[in-house]
Amino acid sequence: MHTCHTTSRKARLSLTCSPLALIAAVTVGLALLSTDAMAEEGTISSDGVAIHFADEGAGETVVFLHSFAGSSKLWPASGLMPLDGFRTIAIDARGHGDSGKPESVDAYGMEMIEDVVAVMDARGVASAHVVGYSMGAETALKLAVTHPDRVSSLVVAGSGWSGEEEAGLYGFIAGALSEVDSFGDFMAAMSPPEEELPPEAAEAMGALIAAHGMDPAQAAAPLAAVSASLSEIISLDTTELATIEVPVLGIAGSEDPESGNVAKLAEALPEFTFVSIEGADHLAAPLTPEFAAAVTSFLGD
Repeated sequence: MHTCHTTSRKARLSLTCSPLALIAAVTVGLALLSTDAMAEEGTISSDGVAIHFADEGAGETVVFLHSFAGSSKLWPASGLMPLDGFRTIAIDARGHGDSGKPESVDAYGMEMIEDVVAVMDARGVASAHVVGYSMGAETALKLAVTHPDRVSSLVVAGSGWSGEEEAGLYGFIAGALSEVDSFGDFMAAMSPPEEELPPEAAEAMGALIAAHGMDPAQAAAPLAAVSASLSEIISLDTTELATIEVPVLGIAGSEDPESGNVAKLAEALPEFTFVSIEGADHLAAPLTPEFAAAVTSFLGD
């Protein structure tokens, strides 16, 4: 039983700064976060955990799934919410944003897939286009495999055909997060000790982190549990991926180490198109005009 209350109104953490020109693009994206941006937002209870969503617009539904340690704030910042001609639903994954944050590993994994279904059920959505970035892309792929009737098309960006290497990285991140109190402490621990960004570069990095909805003050324990559980979602094999019969768009920045994993999906998916965003890294890619243009063009076809 899912209850709903509404009110009106992977981490691939890049610790090197993107070109400072991106500040302008990020600022434009953040300007879209007006008080009128979210037509309706609220929470549902999914297996006892509060899952936050923002729902706006009218037309075919697009469900947005954000990256590890981020939140649904990414999508207005990217320029994809609001989206003319579509109803958009952005979800804060459990452990993130304004959703509940249990600290047990057992509370995550496949539960994160069922949360998406629960929100769709609560909002009366039978099937949707699903757009995922990084962890959200991995979630979207697993959703399409386990609930094919709920997915009309997929945008898989910033992560793709993940395997043992990615599972190992998530395990490493889980261990590192378990040793600190906050996500900000984790970021500091991952930064080279001799590296100190110039003020302008630090400002640009801060803008990128904010645009993803990452909060340095967020407690580390729930994120550690999320990271430790993600092996349940990733590592899909060729047979599983081949069951995805809907159109799929893959997007990655050319400077993103995940780019190869996204492009590799062409080997298994019957209807797959890949777009590379030249010069963009993992944090910058979803905030570029090219990203929003690729998604809107794909959805419009």
